[in-house]
Amino acid sequence: MGYQLRRDLREALGPDITGLQRAVALEIADDANEETRISWATLEELARWTGAKDSAVVRNALKRLAASGWEFRIPIGIAKKDGRVMYAKPGIRMTFRVPDFHIEATAPPREGAPATPVGGATATPKGVAPAPSEGATATPEPPQGVATAHSEGAVAHSEGATATPYSSDPSTPHEEEASSAAPIDLKLFGEFWITYPKSRNKDATLNAWRTALTAGADPRQIITAAQAYAREKAGEDFRYVKYSVNWLRERRYEDTYAPEPTGRPQLRAVSGGWQPWTNPVDQDAYYDDL
Repeated sequence: MGYQLRRDLREALGPDITGLQRAVALEIADDANEETRISWATLEELARWTGAKDSAVVRNALKRLAASGWEFRIPIGIAKKDGRVMYAKPGIRMTFRVPDFHIEATAPPREGAPATPVGGATATPKGVAPAPSEGATATPEPPQGVATAHSEGAVAHSEGATATPYSSDPSTPHEEEASSAAPIDLKLFGEFWITYPKSRNKDATLNAWRTALTAGADPRQIITAAQAYAREKAGEDFRYVKYSVNWLRERRYEDTYAPEPTGRPQLRAVSGGWQPWTNPVDQDAYYDDL
């Protein structure tokens, strides 16, 4: 659970993210893994944890967070119809990742009040050079594009530093999320796909495979377990074999299966048995048999 991640995000959100948007963001951070920053909470769970009316309200809060520069949704592709980024579709539910952020100072100032960084210094408005103190050299005006005032969505620095927005990366949140996705060895996934006895819905299965690897599963362990599961279900009614996506989501690769048989099978005795050859006494009877 992301207890420390939640505390850090609480400070980084600032005063502009309030109400349900803030509650949804903090609950995602609370549920996320500290290292991967990924949360598998459902929209229904987020609605229950935040006291929202339903999942549609939570979905709208996530859109408004993205519009404010806080994109928690992990994209799964681009829609062919209109080119929009997709975050869920039938068979693949929405998942989340806490975006990267920086905490470098104390709480932002109230609206209309000058920013006061640590140490009691006052932030200088953009384009206005601060008055030099006695015996000090005047600070030149910063170049265009570098803000010194505490603009909306920015966090005040310590004394003498400029304010930094929550995300200094010029790329969009969607691009940040797409580039942070871990690479998947499709050869290993293909080996699993052809090994598993009831592979269905390749896109959903690939997403479940990605989820399992992100959680720390060994792909070779999954393939070996799939082979054992196939042996176990051999000869059974095909209706009772789990679909590949459900088998992965339920982490059935962690189950204990019968080991693979080794050596030659035992021979089964037949009636009659073996008898040694004997020379017939009557040779004519021998040739008659021929």
